[in-house]
Amino acid sequence: MIQEWINNFNRNVKIKTKMIILICGVVLLSIVPLSLIVLYRNQSVVLSKTFEVCENLARNISDSATEELFEDKTYVNTITNIKKLKESKINGLLESYVIHENGILGDENDGRYVADLHEKLIGQKISETDRKYFSKLEILEMKEIKNSEKKNVLRFSYPIFIVDKDKIKRRVGATVFEFDRKKVYEPVVQIRTTIILVAGVLMLIGVIIALYAAIFFSKPILKLSEGARKIGSGDLNYRIKLSGNDEIGQLAQSFNQMTAQIQDFTHNLELKVAQRTDELNRTLQEVQALKIAQDGDYYLTSILLQPLQPNNNTSKLVKTDFFLDQKKKFVFKKWNSQIGGDICITDTIKLNGKEYTVFINGDAMGKSIQGAGGALVLGVVFNAGLIRSRVEKFQNTYPETWLKERFLDLQNVFLSFEGSMYISVCLGLIDNQTGVLYYINAEHPWTVLYRDAKASFLEEELTLRKIGTPEQEDHFSVRMFQLMPGDVLITGSDGRDDLMLKNPDGTEYVQEDETEFLKRVEECSGDIHQIGKLIPQFGKIMDDFSLMRISYNEEFQEIESQEIPYEVTSSVNEGLGLLEKGNFSEAFKKVETYLKEYKNFPDMLKLLGKVSFSKGDYTKAIECFEQYLVLNPGDNEYLYALANTYRMYNKLNLAADVSERLYLREPKNILNLINLATIYMGLKVYGRSEFMIKKALNVDPENKQAEIIYESLKEASLELKSKPKIETNSFLDKLNHENLRLLEIAEDKYKNKEYSQALTHYEQLLDEESSDSSRILLKIANCYSYIGNLDQATLYYDRAVVSDPNNYHAYNNMGGIYFKQGFYAKAKNSWTKSLEIKTDFKPAEINLKRLEKLELNA
Repeated sequence: MIQEWINNFNRNVKIKTKMIILICGVVLLSIVPLSLIVLYRNQSVVLSKTFEVCENLARNISDSATEELFEDKTYVNTITNIKKLKESKINGLLESYVIHENGILGDENDGRYVADLHEKLIGQKISETDRKYFSKLEILEMKEIKNSEKKNVLRFSYPIFIVDKDKIKRRVGATVFEFDRKKVYEPVVQIRTTIILVAGVLMLIGVIIALYAAIFFSKPILKLSEGARKIGSGDLNYRIKLSGNDEIGQLAQSFNQMTAQIQDFTHNLELKVAQRTDELNRTLQEVQALKIAQDGDYYLTSILLQPLQPNNNTSKLVKTDFFLDQKKKFVFKKWNSQIGGDICITDTIKLNGKEYTVFINGDAMGKSIQGAGGALVLGVVFNAGLIRSRVEKFQNTYPETWLKERFLDLQNVFLSFEGSMYISVCLGLIDNQTGVLYYINAEHPWTVLYRDAKASFLEEELTLRKIGTPEQEDHFSVRMFQLMPGDVLITGSDGRDDLMLKNPDGTEYVQEDETEFLKRVEECSGDIHQIGKLIPQFGKIMDDFSLMRISYNEEFQEIESQEIPYEVTSSVNEGLGLLEKGNFSEAFKKVETYLKEYKNFPDMLKLLGKVSFSKGDYTKAIECFEQYLVLNPGDNEYLYALANTYRMYNKLNLAADVSERLYLREPKNILNLINLATIYMGLKVYGRSEFMIKKALNVDPENKQAEIIYESLKEASLELKSKPKIETNSFLDKLNHENLRLLEIAEDKYKNKEYSQALTHYEQLLDEESSDSSRILLKIANCYSYIGNLDQATLYYDRAVVSDPNNYHAYNNMGGIYFKQGFYAKAKNSWTKSLEIKTDFKPAEINLKRLEKLELNA
C-alpha cells in the first residue's frame, strides 16, 4: 500500500511540488528534533536545580528541628526557620511545613504539623495517606499533586532522622516544600515560546527558499519538456532555447542535435531506405551463398560418412542393428540429411580360423562438422583395420591382440591432433559360436545388458579415457563377458542421457541420472527404434544420439553339441575331486573308458590336461588345454594353465604369447605377472621381464616369489653387462642337417612373402635349437611386423639387440615400428643407434632425414 502510494507520488506529482515538499521536509527535520532536544534539556535542568534548592533548605531546617522533634519540646526554632522562607521570597514556593512522625503509640504530637509557612496548619493531623507515604520516605522525593485550591503542585518531601546514643537511626519527622508547577516551569515555557517563534521564522525562510529553488530549477526542465512535446508532435524546426554548461544545458544541446539529425534523416529517408535495402539484399545473398556452400560441405561430409559406417555383420547367431539421429539436420538442394559425430560399424572377421562379429560405436568430440570430422577419421582408420583383417596373413592373431592393435591404430591417429579431437568408443568382438564377448570401453556410456526382461550395466568403473588422451596405452585391458542365448547388448552415445528437462515451475535442468536409460530399455523390451522414439518424450535431446543393438542367439537356435550322459559327468566330477587330493592315477581311471567317445567334453579335457601336467606329459596337457579353450575361450584360469604348461615345456615364445593374452584380460593377475617375468627372463628379454615383475610387486609388495625373481633378474642383467662377447662360428655351422632344411624352408617362405608360414618355421627352429640367434630373432620380428603384430615385433627386435648389440638392422626396423606408432622420440633414438653401429647405413640415414623434415613441418 505504502509502496503504491510512493509510486503514484513519483509518477503524478510535478517536479516543482516535489522540490517544495523536499526542501520543507529537510527544514522540518532539521528544526523540530533540535527544538525538542533543547526544550526537554531545559526542563530537566530546571527540575534538577529545584531539587538542589529543596535539598539544601530541607537539610538546614532538619538540622534545627531534629532535636525538638525527638524530645517533643516546643518547636520555636523550627517555626522560625520556616518563617524565614517566606521572607526569602523563593519563586513559586506556595507552602512549606514540618511534620512530626516518630511512630510511638500514645504520642499526641505524632502525625501533626509542627511548623507551617502560613501558620494555618500547626497542630492539625495529616491525612492517613500522607502519613503512610512519609513513614516510608528515605530520601528527598518529588511528587506532583493537586492542593486544596486544585492547583498543580510539585511537592518535595525530605525525611528527618536522628541517631540516638545507642547509634540507632530513628525517624522523627519530615520537611515538605510545595511549589507552584506553573511558576517552576515558567522559564521552560518562555524558552519553548522562543523556539517556536524562531522555528516558525526558519520554516518561513525554508518555504521561501523552496519556492525559489523549485521555480529556478523547474523552469528549464519545463522548457525541456515543452520542447520535447513540440518536437514529438512533429515540429522538427523547433529548437530549445537554453544556455549554460550545466547538465540541463547539455541536455538541451543534445535534444537540439538529435532534432537536427532526425530532420536530416527524415529529409533523406527514402534514399537511405533504398541504400539500406540494397545493402541488406547483398548481405542476404552472400549469407545465402555461404549457407549453400556450408550445406554443400555438410552434404559432402555426410556422403563420405555413409559408406564408412556399414552394418556388414553376416553372422546367423549374432544380430546387429543401428539407430542414428544426429543433432544437425540440413537441406541441400533436394536432399534432406543429417551430420554429427556419432558413428556405428559392424562386420564379420576371422581370427585363427574362428568367426567373430566386430562392432564399434563412437561419439566424437564437438557438434556438426567438428564431430563429423572425428567420426570420419575413426571410420577411415577402423575400416582400414577391417580390410587388413580380411587378408589371411593378418588373421593369425588372437581377439585380445586384435583389439589392442585397433585401439593403437585409433589412439596414434587421434594423438596427432594434439588435443583438438577426442572420441569415446565402445569396441568389441563376439565369438559367434560361443558367445564370448571381448570389448573395451573408452569413456563411453556404460554398455547395457538386457536379459530376462531386465536391463543392467556391464561396467562398474572407468579404465580407459577417450581415444586421443595421452599416456593411456599402459592402462589398456580387455573386458570379457559370456553372453547367453537371448541376451541383448545395447551401447550408445551420451545423447541417450543428455536430456533437457523442466521443473514444475518451468525452469530447465539437465538430466544426470543414467539409470533412466535402463528404464527406457525395459519399457521398450530392448527395441532401439522404440527407445529412439520414446526418449524425446521425456525431454529435449541436446546431442547426437546413436544406439547399437547386438543380440546373441535371440531365436534360441540349437547349437550343435555332444550330449553327455549322467554317468560320464559324474565320473568326471569324481575324477576332478580325486585330482584335487593328488590321486592322479585314480582320477585317470575314473574316465579312462570314456576317453575315446567323449574326448571333446570340456570337463573331460580339463581333467585330462591336469592329469597330464601332473605326470609331466606337457605335450598332452597342452593339447587338452588348447582344445578346452577353443570350447571355452573365456576361462582365464585355464589360459594361465596353458601358458604355464608351455613354460614348463620350454616353449617360451608360445608361453609368452598365451600369457600376454591373459595380461590383456587381467593386468593385475599376480600369478600371470610372475609367470610372464619368468618367461621373459628365460628369453633374455630383461626389459619386459623387469616391467612385469615390477607390476607384480606393485600389486603385492610382499610377494616373496616376486622378490626372488626380481633379485635374480638384477643379477642376470649385471652378468650380461659384464660378460665379454665371445666370437663363435656362424649360426649355420651350429645347425644339424634337419634344422638346416627347416631354415631353407623358412627362408623360401620369407622371400615369397608368406610371412605367417615363415614365422611358424622360424619359431620352430628357435625352439629346437634353444638358441637366441640374432639373425633368427630378426627374421621373426620382421614377420610379425609384416603381418601387423607390432607389439610382438617390438619384443623380438628387443631380443635381437640383446643377443647382438651390434645388430643395426634390428635397431633400424624397431625405429620404423616406433614411427608407425607415433613414438617419434623412440624412433629417433633407434635410428641414431643404428647409424652409430654402421655410419654408412643408408636406410637409417634416410629415416632420420624424413623424421627431421616432419618435425620441421610440424
